Amino acid sequence: MKAIIFDAFGTLFKITNGGSARFIMSKITENGVIVDETAFLDEWKSYYKKCTDGSCGFNTERDIFVSRIQMFYNRYSVIRNADNDADFLLAEAFKRDVYPETKAVIKELMSKYKVFIGSNTDNDVIESVISNNNITVHKVYTSENLKCYKPNPIFYQKILDDNNLSSYDALFVGDSVTDDVLGPKALGIRTVWIDREGKGGDFGQDYTVTDLNGLWEVMK
Repeated sequence: MKAIIFDAFGTLFKITNGGSARFIMSKITENGVIVDETAFLDEWKSYYKKCTDGSCGFNTERDIFVSRIQMFYNRYSVIRNADNDADFLLAEAFKRDVYPETKAVIKELMSKYKVFIGSNTDNDVIESVISNNNITVHKVYTSENLKCYKPNPIFYQKILDDNNLSSYDALFVGDSVTDDVLGPKALGIRTVWIDREGKGGDFGQDYTVTDLNGLWEVMK
């Protein structure tokens, strides 16, 4: 084992699932429009997946935010500035905090392994969060600088190639089954699934932990 690649949000840094979608939905419903919340959230997610699967070329996360917000505003005849609302939501992302164990675990691993971050996000978002939380890793890879999104195999392969690593040399750690387990496993990279909510499940991951402290057992 030479390198550990961490997903960022939901793995190292805290997130609130559905927060952005519900903010936009609130701006629609405050105009008296009735919206089916379940259908709205499902379409919000599916739009993102469609824009990140590579079939329509590459767009930054901010570009996707703007186009998705504008689509809903147009549908419900809401007169708001989609660019401003996207920037507000991304600015909120800048404020995300680390999980309690993140700093100590990263610091210890840095003394023994190459430690990277591989995240579906824009450069300015992850750079701000890393800086605000005083986190140090060897390298940071984003969908913006790799020009593709997880679980595209190119995402993981570029990280390996950039560091002269084979798939056997790396361990991928993350909370998303699709992006952090199935994606890297397709290239033969060993995986650790972070199951912070204790949901359980076998998705082909090599290890399951409930928080980053569980990595000490994995790394024995």
